[in-house]
Amino acid sequence: MENKQKIFEQLFKQYQDWIFRLCYTYTKNESEAEDLVQECFSKVWINLASFEHRADYSTWIYRIAANTCLMQLRKDKNNPVVYHDNLKDKFSDDKDEDKTEQSKVLYNAIALLSEIDRIIISLVLEDIPQKQIGEVLGITENNVNIKVHRIKKQLKELLAKNN
Repeated sequence: MENKQKIFEQLFKQYQDWIFRLCYTYTKNESEAEDLVQECFSKVWINLASFEHRADYSTWIYRIAANTCLMQLRKDKNNPVVYHDNLKDKFSDDKDEDKTEQSKVLYNAIALLSEIDRIIISLVLEDIPQKQIGEVLGITENNVNIKVHRIKKQLKELLAKNN
């Protein structure tokens, strides 16, 4: 039990910020994102003893987070999402207003993407290797590469429309 606790604490410390950013990308609401982070790590705790080490902890946790976000989106499908203009500083340590405004515009454009595309681009923005993204999503690395290319093209078009 003590070993499980230590592993969990280490995983929480290492991945909590990334999981928050992923959840915030979907919810655009800090308290909802924090609730999803708690839900993700509850699942990690519950399933930690049965983790089979077929993949890295990071891949396993990313998959839990992605599935948790997707499940929440499906639950909320009938409820329209209200996007707030207050993008929190959790996305950047830089307090520069231009950078914050650019981040806000980018994350608003990301919010317009499909569920799976949001997960993919969120993982790309976290510098997760495409091979690992494929493992998280259960698709090939080549398929991830194609999807990333299409998503970037779609984001450029969305951002061009808003400028």
